[in-house]
Amino acid sequence: MSNPFVDQRHLVDGTAAIRVAAGVVRVTGPDRFDVLNATLSQDLRGLAVGDSRDALELDGQGRIQHSVHVLESPDGTILIVPGETGAEFAAWLAGRIFMEDVQAIDVSAEFSVWGGTRAFGDLAWVDPWPEITTGGVTYGDEKIPDWTWVETLLPAGARPSVDVVDAILLDPIRVVAGRPSMAEVDARSLPHELDWLRTAVHISKGCYPGQETVAKIHNVGHPPRRLVRLHLDGSDSIFVEAGSPVWCEGEVVGTVTTAGNHFEDGPVALAVIKRNVDVAAMLTVVHDDYPVAATQQVLVPPSAGATAAERLRPNRP
Repeated sequence: MSNPFVDQRHLVDGTAAIRVAAGVVRVTGPDRFDVLNATLSQDLRGLAVGDSRDALELDGQGRIQHSVHVLESPDGTILIVPGETGAEFAAWLAGRIFMEDVQAIDVSAEFSVWGGTRAFGDLAWVDPWPEITTGGVTYGDEKIPDWTWVETLLPAGARPSVDVVDAILLDPIRVVAGRPSMAEVDARSLPHELDWLRTAVHISKGCYPGQETVAKIHNVGHPPRRLVRLHLDGSDSIFVEAGSPVWCEGEVVGTVTTAGNHFEDGPVALAVIKRNVDVAAMLTVVHDDYPVAATQQVLVPPSAGATAAERLRPNRP
């Protein structure tokens, strides 16, 4: 039987990989950057072969619909869409093409997607996290631990020449790095709440669905919730799960979105909680009626957003 802590270490040191559940779409045609730029939250102009971008599809109210990993290849722009089928995303994108010369094709059957801390082939998307990319912003000053992640597209049926481990082992590694994914997203999620403006949103880019909400919150508003990293009391060997409620002073203030047992940091979790919860407050996560003490580390501060209001604050030093 494999040891999950050993497998996690192998995943971190590049001697193991996981299979990534994702749809793959190839976008071709001379107008593709115009369509993608008007559709996704990231500025995709000037992509060169081999370039990677992190992007989001937002609805008209700025709520997150999909995470999209963009990779420019010699044969067109590749979109890796975690947790979705390529057919659904290709059909959605095709519905946004009008007179432009663009084709969106589901190529999921051509590829398998493998994740690890290094590339296992030539066609590989490199995660920019935690770099603050051009046009991006972060509201906090929490130091983000080292995070390296690469998703390699191999021909269907092929696999990397390293051990393949359970995909769930990535969760605690991602938690420690504060790296959001669609696991943190619900029907109300805004990118500001999850620190996703760091890599996936270009603040000053032209029109795309949800742009007005993104700009309004960034300049004059505050998102209603914020992402925190939780360090959990593991002394009773009770491990919380996604969906477990987070309590503070007798009321539910949020929900665990991802949880796991890290090979160095022990039991950890990401949670989305109400913005106004005191950053120094001790929290409690309840799992199967058992309370588990949790110490919060701020990833998105309560002051997130309202940058224009801050610039105009009287007597600002």
